Amino acid sequence: MPLARALEVAELAPDLRPIYEEIRTALDLPFVPTVFKACAGNPEYLRAMWEDLIEVASSREFHNAAESLTQFIRARVVGTEWQFSNQERILSAQKFSTGDIRVMAGVAGTFQRAIPRMALFTRLMQRGYSGGQRGRVTPRRTVAPFARMVTLHVPPETEASLRTWLTYSEIKRTTGARYISSMFRAISPFPGYLASVWVDMKKLFADPDFLRARDEVSRRTLTLLQGLPVGNHREAFDAIRPAQWSEIEQLVDGFARLSPQFGLAAAVWRRSFASEHSQLMAG
Repeated sequence: MPLARALEVAELAPDLRPIYEEIRTALDLPFVPTVFKACAGNPEYLRAMWEDLIEVASSREFHNAAESLTQFIRARVVGTEWQFSNQERILSAQKFSTGDIRVMAGVAGTFQRAIPRMALFTRLMQRGYSGGQRGRVTPRRTVAPFARMVTLHVPPETEASLRTWLTYSEIKRTTGARYISSMFRAISPFPGYLASVWVDMKKLFADPDFLRARDEVSRRTLTLLQGLPVGNHREAFDAIRPAQWSEIEQLVDGFARLSPQFGLAAAVWRRSFASEHSQLMAG
């Protein structure tokens, strides 16, 4: 099956469905990131890749590296003038209650936390089809409370309204993305707010200082991969044909390319809520 779209759990074969829950738990996320749903179009690859990397994704070393990357991104944002429009004012104008605004701030915070994890993981996937690397990991002692207690609904692209599709088309055209990131799809039920977030984010993507920071995040991500073991996927997964490898590489490379700038943008989005900005200024 070609990697034409992201597959939801109901579309998977029964033997693949537990993998989605394992992904949530191992990465401690309240949703399954889009790259895995896209890879599900090639079940042999998804199954074999995850079998190789599940222990890494669950390890203390991986999560320490992810937290280090998250803090690096946050530090890179603090002290800059990067800011979205006043989020409370925009959401209030769209009839969001005070409690709903806090929920939306939490959604932004979720992606501020999630995207660095995926920046690291997609780089590990790249290492897999580039020959792998040696390393060692140890299990985490703690369970995954976020994944176990919270579920974030991320609508598929097929549920988008016409207004949302117009924003999606511009996102794809501007970023070169093949799939719409979960960060945008999570807020797609509110097309006006999605459009506002995208307009602010698009301005960031044209800022030379922001692009330099994106490159710094990309380099730091590669540094943090050291010591995380990855098998030689191309050699081990002999059922996957060369044409399929080419499609997998294009897919994963696209996610890896965009993760640093989306990670920075998510941190700016989160700090654009007044409560977060005041906490940063006080610190």
